[in-house]
Amino acid sequence: MKVWLKCLRLPICILASLLVIASFRVVTKEIPWQAVLATFFITSATILQNDWRDRFHDARKGKMLALQHQKAFITWTITYWAMSGGLIVLAVLHDHAIGVVLALTAIVGLVYSETRKIPLVPIMLVSLCSATAVTLPIVVGGNSEKLWLMSLSVFCIIFAREIMKDLEDAYLDRGYKWTFPLRIGERHSKTLATVTPVMGSAVAIKVSLAALLGVPFILVAAILLVRGGGPSTSKMVLDAGMTLIILALITFG
Repeated sequence: MKVWLKCLRLPICILASLLVIASFRVVTKEIPWQAVLATFFITSATILQNDWRDRFHDARKGKMLALQHQKAFITWTITYWAMSGGLIVLAVLHDHAIGVVLALTAIVGLVYSETRKIPLVPIMLVSLCSATAVTLPIVVGGNSEKLWLMSLSVFCIIFAREIMKDLEDAYLDRGYKWTFPLRIGERHSKTLATVTPVMGSAVAIKVSLAALLGVPFILVAAILLVRGGGPSTSKMVLDAGMTLIILALITFG
């Protein structure tokens, strides 16, 4: 059971949901819990589908679950997409505009796993979808200036996180995926993954001074990466900083 839960990447799915909560808290709007749950399941379903699509490639990394239990894994993936669809319908009934945005996000999630060889597209889709979650309050009249800044911050930080993840897998991804490490090299990729989260942190502080609680972790993650630290360590520190920023925004607005 533990290995099945692990493949859901629960921390990432929970953070995506908390990001929606934080965006509504920042503009003091009522939180649409259907949208929060839909975000969780859309993120989970996208991850599961991507693991299903990459099951033969991931076996080279020692990730065997999707390959060894193919029928169970695809059934689980379809179940999560069905749950996502049901929650999107509930969101549409609660607020049509929010439901439409969630439906578009789900469509992106459905096609994401087929874009792995198209230059720039995979990392842009992940970063843009993460940033879009923050813009949900705009469709119900939220303060657009703060939310657009928050969206930009999320885009920059997730963009850096994806590069860090690709740096970890660069030795296996050649010929299978398009990634920055494979296209522009490790050194330039590390520079890009250092600059973008620092930019994102600066923008987050402009949204709310509460973000200062997590910014030091993001800066440490950037420093570790540029000074030769492992991408996985930098990614964990970045995640910690991102988590603290989101929780600070939920708590203090």
